[in-house]
Amino acid sequence: MSFSQQNTEDLEGLLLLEDSDDTQIKFENHYFESLKYKAIGNYSRAITELEICQELYPDNTSVDFEFSKNYFFLERFNEAELYINKVLKLEPMNYWFIDFAKNIYEKQFNYSKAIEFQKKLVEQNPKVTEELVRLFMYANRKEEAKILIDKLEADGITSSRLRRYKDSIEKYNKPTIKIQEVESDLTLEDLKKSYEEEKKFDVLIQILEEELVSENYENLKVYSEEGLELFPAQPMVYIMNSKSLVYQKKYNEAIDVLNTGIDFVIDNVMLEAEFYEQLGVCHIALNNPKEAEKNRQKALELRRLNNQ
Repeated sequence: MSFSQQNTEDLEGLLLLEDSDDTQIKFENHYFESLKYKAIGNYSRAITELEICQELYPDNTSVDFEFSKNYFFLERFNEAELYINKVLKLEPMNYWFIDFAKNIYEKQFNYSKAIEFQKKLVEQNPKVTEELVRLFMYANRKEEAKILIDKLEADGITSSRLRRYKDSIEKYNKPTIKIQEVESDLTLEDLKKSYEEEKKFDVLIQILEEELVSENYENLKVYSEEGLELFPAQPMVYIMNSKSLVYQKKYNEAIDVLNTGIDFVIDNVMLEAEFYEQLGVCHIALNNPKEAEKNRQKALELRRLNNQ
């Protein structure tokens, strides 16, 4: 049976088959009920319906796959992992099973396992190679990402995201800009004069921090926008710019800035957590509670890893 590929968009109004003692009809009724509840976000009820299906037909691949998806949406990743591994043993080359396994591991920040599955996807569909580059970047495996980017470019394939990754890798391989302490007795005006003369990154950061503390969001916006042009691989500038946009209630623009800037975070777990926290703030303002909670959890997990 191939129920796992069923389009669930119209399931709310699905007419069930007439009740019957026939096992197959019972199975189909409860299976489609599970799809309906999954479609409206009632994952616990969907699981209840699937448990009935499992009693009727134990070890059904479609049912096990649906179990995995519903547990995933409930963020019960151990159960989701258990069921996806079960179906992969039966159908190890199934593209959709492999793709979902990758999602499960990525959601848990297990990028090594996610990369293993993404490689299998690329073998079947080279068009998803850019996703493998993204995972290499998230896993801080930049040399492997660069090799893949070079191969894609040789094949005439590029994108704005790949170009950002390449820029980030090149910056990573160059001497890092070190922020030196600026004399503590310099006023904000002194800092601005110094910055206008030499456009030093360490001075810019001092200005941005002063403007943020003073809640001068208009100035924060002006200086952070210039910083994005002059220092496009420095993630702190993206954070500062997003804060000026949040003050202006330009939440979608702030999200775009944060999603771009996070790609440039290298070996700094706490800074990466700050990006996710700021994304959570934006999604709360946009009334996207699920996205807000997802980003909050990512930030918490990163801070937990940092404290281990």
